[in-house]
Amino acid sequence: MDTYVVDTHVLVWFLTEDKRLSPMADQILTQAEAGEVQIFVPTLVLAEITHIAQKNRVAVTIHQVINTINQGDGFTVVSFDLAVFQTMLTLPDNWEIHDKIIAATACYYKVKLITIDEVLRNSDAVETVWD
Repeated sequence: MDTYVVDTHVLVWFLTEDKRLSPMADQILTQAEAGEVQIFVPTLVLAEITHIAQKNRVAVTIHQVINTINQGDGFTVVSFDLAVFQTMLTLPDNWEIHDKIIAATACYYKVKLITIDEVLRNSDAVETVWD
C-alpha cells in the first residue's frame, strides 16, 4: 500500500475543500479516506492545526480533524520521537523547524511528503508530491 506524510496546509485544505489543494493531493487524501492508501499525520501537524484553528485562521476545528483521522482507515498519527528527531538533524539548517520535523517524518519512514512548500519541493533531501 502506498504511504505518504501530509503537511499541515494540505490536510487543512483537504478538510475545508479549499481550491488551492492540488488535484493529486486531493486524490491521494480521498483514497486515504477509503483506506486505499496510508497517510501518516505527524503530531506536529495536529499541533499546528490546533494553533491556527484557535486563532480562527481556518474553517476547521481540531476535533473535526481528529474525527476524520478516526473515521478514515487510511490515516495514522505518528509521533515526533527520538528517531524522527535524529533524522531532522540531517536536514538543511536553513529550513524552518516545523518544516524540518514534518520532512524528517517522511524521511524516517521513507515515504513521500504531500506538500505545497516550495523549499521542501525543491530539495533533494525529501521526496515530495504535489502536482
